[in-house]
Amino acid sequence: MRALASFDDRDPVPWANGAGQTTELVSLPDSAQLTPGLRPWRLSIARLEHVGPFSALPGMARTFLPTAEVVLEIDGIVHPVPALRPEHFHGSQDVSLVELAAPCFAVNLMVADDGMDDSAHDTGTGAGSETECACGELQMSIGEQFPASRFRFVLALEAGLDLPHFQLLELEPDEDAPEEVSVAVLHSESGDAHI
Repeated sequence: MRALASFDDRDPVPWANGAGQTTELVSLPDSAQLTPGLRPWRLSIARLEHVGPFSALPGMARTFLPTAEVVLEIDGIVHPVPALRPEHFHGSQDVSLVELAAPCFAVNLMVADDGMDDSAHDTGTGAGSETECACGELQMSIGEQFPASRFRFVLALEAGLDLPHFQLLELEPDEDAPEEVSVAVLHSESGDAHI
């Protein structure tokens, strides 16, 4: 197991709309080296400190994973999002954080969608939606079992004995994900073993 990036080692940067901050773990150019042959993707950890609009990111399929329960409004429809439950939407949709009980973090996986329009995306159906995003090749899941040959990357969502908070790890072939902490698994929709 090899650490690729840690939240604690990176400086935050402003959101594209300037309304908050995020810490980038994997940039679009970095992803091309990590996963040749897959669509470019970006992984970041946003700080959610107050309600307000998300940045518009046309051309990106987004998976949003908050560390605490929040409420989003996506194209005028309210979506309660439980803690550590992925919510999928497209970067060109009108998305706002409308309820936040306390400041928290949110993991954001953004995958270039090769020009697909919004009608090609499944954005879930609101509270408790576990619908998979039908857009990018790289996806993020929580609490699902995958054969080790189907993924190489896990994101530690909490600190453990040897793992800091929000550390991205690359697993060796057939190596299991750490069991002592909650993790998000980054996996390929195609099941390709070389991601």
